[in-house]
Amino acid sequence: MKTEKQTTELKRKEIFWLIGTAIFALILNFCLFGVDGFKSESVTDINVHDTYFVIADFHFIILISVLIFFGIYLIRVLKRNFKNLSANLILIIATILFSIVMDGVSTIVDTFAQLTNGWTIYPTLAGEVEPKPKNSENNFGIIFSIIFVFQILLLILLAYCGFKTGLNYKRIE
Repeated sequence: MKTEKQTTELKRKEIFWLIGTAIFALILNFCLFGVDGFKSESVTDINVHDTYFVIADFHFIILISVLIFFGIYLIRVLKRNFKNLSANLILIIATILFSIVMDGVSTIVDTFAQLTNGWTIYPTLAGEVEPKPKNSENNFGIIFSIIFVFQILLLILLAYCGFKTGLNYKRIE
């Protein structure tokens, strides 16, 4: 059994890890986007053919921050073999957030895939021959499939982490 001093020390250490990870994410985002990246009107323009996608920098900051939390706590949990309950819970939260963020990324990639496949104008203009739909898979379609498989792997990791956390939690009580 762990003494109360050891439990307090573990909680304090976990708070330091959590604050350190948050500070690391803020510093990295500050280096990438600068002070203007944290303003609500700061955006990034992505030009695909004749279409501009305007995405707020805040979305990129969320993506990078969630990725940092997921990566750091995945390494910590695997290193400790799912024995640290606090780290397991933070990993579960980070995995859920990462899955939600990846769902948004897959939507954007799917939009790019449809855009590069070619669009058909309905009704067709006078004198134009209606183009045949393309069946070929483009790079964005492949990336979309990879993201989909990655989301499935994230859900499997989430279920496994929840299972191991439940087993270790029962042992602690």
